[in-house]
Amino acid sequence: MLPAHARLAELYHLHKAGKLSDAEGPELLQCLAINARYCWDALKLRQLSNQATATQDAVWLTELHIREEALRLTGRAPLL
Repeated sequence: MLPAHARLAELYHLHKAGKLSDAEGPELLQCLAINARYCWDALKLRQLSNQATATQDAVWLTELHIREEALRLTGRAPLL
């Protein structure tokens, strides 16, 4: 989980309780953008991994697993 995910959860609960300030609105949008990018990259890597498996391309699959791990640890997937 990225720090943005934890903050997104906090902002959601503030919003749900009606306590989200105007200053926190842009932060919520930024967290949503980070989350969307993370989800998109994870989905793309999963689909590419499925293709690598289907074509039995072990080298490509290994490269994709390295990118998935980088995404999980840093929130950014290198060279998608």
